[in-house]
Amino acid sequence: MSEAMRTRTLKRLMMGAAISATLVSVGCTPEEKAISSPTDPSNTSSPSGIPESPTDSPAGSVEVAPKLPDTTAISAVAKVEGSREIPLKGGVHKGPLGIMVACQGKGTINVSFTPAGLSFPLKCVEGEVSTTYNQIELKHDRDSASVNVQAPSSVRWAMSVGQ
Repeated sequence: MSEAMRTRTLKRLMMGAAISATLVSVGCTPEEKAISSPTDPSNTSSPSGIPESPTDSPAGSVEVAPKLPDTTAISAVAKVEGSREIPLKGGVHKGPLGIMVACQGKGTINVSFTPAGLSFPLKCVEGEVSTTYNQIELKHDRDSASVNVQAPSSVRWAMSVGQ
C-alpha cells in the first residue's frame, strides 16, 4: 500500500472513530459506557493468504469476518451485501462487547446494537476496505440481543461481534 493510501486510510479511520465516539456516547443507557477506537492502520491491507477460520483475518477484507482484538467472537459474518439483522444467539454477558466492521463499496453503513443503544456509521469507499471497531461496557447480562446493519446494496461488508 502506498504511503498516500495509508495516510488517507488512517485519516478515514480516525475520523470514523471520532464520529463513532460522539454518536456512541449519545446512545448509551446511563449504566453503560461506550468506548470507540479505530483498528490498527497496519490491518488495512489485504491478507496474504486465506485464513483458517473466519475470525483469523485482519480487518483488510470483506471476504472473511475481521479478527477482534482481545475478545472471542460470539458472531461473525462475511461477504454480506445490503442490510441484515444478526441475532446474538445465547445473548450477551456483563462486560465488554466489541463490534468490528469492515466494508467496501460506495455508501455509508449504520450499525446498531440492540438493546443497549450503541450505534455508529461507517463510510465505505469503492476499491478500498474501511474498518472500525467499537466497544461498549455492558453492566448486566442480556438474554436477547442483536446487531442490525443498514447498508445500501452497493456495499459489501463483514462483521465480528465478541466478548
